[in-house]
Amino acid sequence: MKKNNRSWRLNSHVILFYLLGLGAVLPLEDIAEAKEQQEAKSVVTQDVFGPQLSVGEYATNFGQGWYICPTSQASCNMWNAYKVVNVDPYKNIQYQLGSLNLTFPKGRPTLTSSNGRFSLSLGMLMHYDMGGFLGPDKRYGQDVSGSRDFLRRGRFMVAARYDDFILTVSPDAGEFFNDTYHLFEASLKYVGFKNTVLNVGLLQPPSSMEDTESSNGYELIERPMVSDIVRNISGGEPRLALGGTHWGKKYYISAHVTGERLLTTIKNFQKNQVGGTLRTAIHPVATPDYDLHLGMSASFAFHGNNRKYAIATGPESQIWLSKNYIRTGTIDGVDSVWSIGPEVALRWKRLVVQSEYYRVNLQRVADEITHRPNLHFPGWYISTSYTIFGQPRSYDQKNTVFNAPTGSLFNPAAGEWGALEWVARWSVMDLNSHIHSYSPNGQLLGSYGGKQTAWLTGLNWSPSSHMRIMLNYNHIYASRSYGNSYNLNGRSSNLIVSRLQFTF
Repeated sequence: MKKNNRSWRLNSHVILFYLLGLGAVLPLEDIAEAKEQQEAKSVVTQDVFGPQLSVGEYATNFGQGWYICPTSQASCNMWNAYKVVNVDPYKNIQYQLGSLNLTFPKGRPTLTSSNGRFSLSLGMLMHYDMGGFLGPDKRYGQDVSGSRDFLRRGRFMVAARYDDFILTVSPDAGEFFNDTYHLFEASLKYVGFKNTVLNVGLLQPPSSMEDTESSNGYELIERPMVSDIVRNISGGEPRLALGGTHWGKKYYISAHVTGERLLTTIKNFQKNQVGGTLRTAIHPVATPDYDLHLGMSASFAFHGNNRKYAIATGPESQIWLSKNYIRTGTIDGVDSVWSIGPEVALRWKRLVVQSEYYRVNLQRVADEITHRPNLHFPGWYISTSYTIFGQPRSYDQKNTVFNAPTGSLFNPAAGEWGALEWVARWSVMDLNSHIHSYSPNGQLLGSYGGKQTAWLTGLNWSPSSHMRIMLNYNHIYASRSYGNSYNLNGRSSNLIVSRLQFTF
């Protein structure tokens, strides 16, 4: 068997990551103290030592923080709390360095001037992925068995703020950024207006609901196929962009004018293109038990270097970046590319269901002989998540997405296990359009790129707010992709993928 068709393994640096992560989340108190805290759990009222409670709420003290529940519930614990408030271990850590204050909000080192006008903070994000195929898949010629591990994201963030201006620089050592000068973001933001952010530079303009969500809070390890294809039109990172976002209690709007991405491999239509993204949303229902989200997103691009464009996607996993199950090949005569579609999400207590539908449109121009038809590629997904224990996903009005579950700090001696979430998704992308249109000389004028369906499910465990472990199962079926040597006759695959995630 080939060397790359190796069985599952955890090499030394992966094991080290796990040990460091578990060590970082274990509480400092010893086992005896933890058991005493478990026995001393009690209902607390709102005071200077407890969380801020609203009318109709009460809190249970679990030693390291509080579970918050409605007064209609007889008991409040990690299985039914709708909010978890942990004691901030960094709250009282403070150092004076000359005229600067060193603090650690949410664990992030931050230097602040004595007058409060200047601050400098450092952050880190690491996503380490491991995965592979379940069994060999040699039925259609090319072997796709094997497993591998790699650093998906290795991001360091430096943010300097002066009054209402924020300069952010974020290099990335992840494998995906090997082709982007190792830069995720370099942007300048202005936050002087209420509920408004204006930004310019290399950044990630929001192009869909799934794209707006932080990678630290994904339901599954990767975005749906259609979200990635839409964001590549005029979004994604690092994209040259100018725009802003504004939000209120029940609404959200974001608009950006964009240029090309900072990628050495960008060519054809995407080189020197001009485009833009627009995302709007409303939040008409917001109660302790229900949240309803409705929105619309659009992207467009034109004025590229030439009229050639291509679309491709893999099995909703980045384990092998180059293995595209379906692809259009190079499409000639493309004058502009645009997409538009609705987004909807509903939370009922601990359950969240969301869906988006987009239609990617390629407007084409005729050559001297042949009329080239416009091409249309629909895609959609439906996802669901259920928080088994811990705080369920909560609605973030600033970004109009549902934030990831949070839980108590991992402490099995006291019966505290963090947060655990079950997720599932059905995802479809169709790259077939005008497959029966041919020129007089027999050339295909449409696209026979294939149609791919993905069924995914998984578990996400967060032992602390700084760490998460994800495990996904992916079943992928792709129909024939014309001219695609990797998938000439259709392909069906099963994958297991895991992610170890750290952030502060």
